[in-house]
Amino acid sequence: MPRILFIILFFLEITSTLFAHTVRPAYLEVTSMGKTNYYVKWKVPIEEKIRLNLLPIFPKDCRVDKDSFYKIEDGNIILSYWIMHCKEALLGKKITIENLKKENAEVLFYFKQDEISYFKKISASDSIAIIDKHSRNISVAKEYTYLGIKHILLGYDHLLFILGLLFIVTGFKTLIKTITAFTLAHSITLGLSILGYVVMNATLVEALIALSIVILAVEIIYALHGKSGLLTKYPWAIAFFFGLIHGFGFSSVLMELGLPQAQLSLALLFFNIGIEVGQLMFISLMISLYFILKKFLSREQLLKGNLFLVYAIGTIASYWLIERIT
Repeated sequence: MPRILFIILFFLEITSTLFAHTVRPAYLEVTSMGKTNYYVKWKVPIEEKIRLNLLPIFPKDCRVDKDSFYKIEDGNIILSYWIMHCKEALLGKKITIENLKKENAEVLFYFKQDEISYFKKISASDSIAIIDKHSRNISVAKEYTYLGIKHILLGYDHLLFILGLLFIVTGFKTLIKTITAFTLAHSITLGLSILGYVVMNATLVEALIALSIVILAVEIIYALHGKSGLLTKYPWAIAFFFGLIHGFGFSSVLMELGLPQAQLSLALLFFNIGIEVGQLMFISLMISLYFILKKFLSREQLLKGNLFLVYAIGTIASYWLIERIT
């Protein structure tokens, strides 16, 4: 196996190890309906058909209105809604999650009552949320930035597309223009989708993302054989066009994670910032690796390694495409 391919695969394995210590976080949202009545939204992810045995624990004076309870499952998440009646307001009260340490899971908890909003990530190491009156905007910004970074570094299809773009970009200015076009495009569709202006079928989007990598791999192979195509001449154009599709992929993940409705814009903004940070981390590492390899490998060895890597990218993307349309 060419060394360049080994290093790329090694990086992907490292990012998986760093970020895969837990499954996607669960999401708990509690919104007031008066002083002591609350509307509860509870979302638990399903990872590889494994259901997490998590349960939110509220103060003892709170009871669930059983007639209001509603539960749905779509294969990726279990979503429950109910109305809860408490004798006292939840401000200053403790919220915990049962089996959090056992399941090695995390929960994003958002609380809203009148003008007071509270956000916290509940984890095995910090398992109690005490609802206070202080706004937690910084907590929302921090957590959704982290989620954006985590998603892009574990989104191998997105990473392979970005890696493919680097093959057809020549010159720093073209690189900046191409990455900017990709960023702008996926930011547009991410925002439009989250805000409900445009809706795309998630399965179709995943298939189109795989197709975008296949098309890009074919174009790169032509370029490596000295055949310049339209996409090679205008890499920013393909980055923008397919970036629109990748944005829908980002939005489906974000909607599954859950968004605090009262701080929707803030969470959306910082999730997008997290994606950009992760994207720049990956690009910087790939460029650094290239210049390191350039010192130790001949031009012919680099060309062979690049060609092998592109064929590997195309093969993987083709497999994803077939898998996602069947």
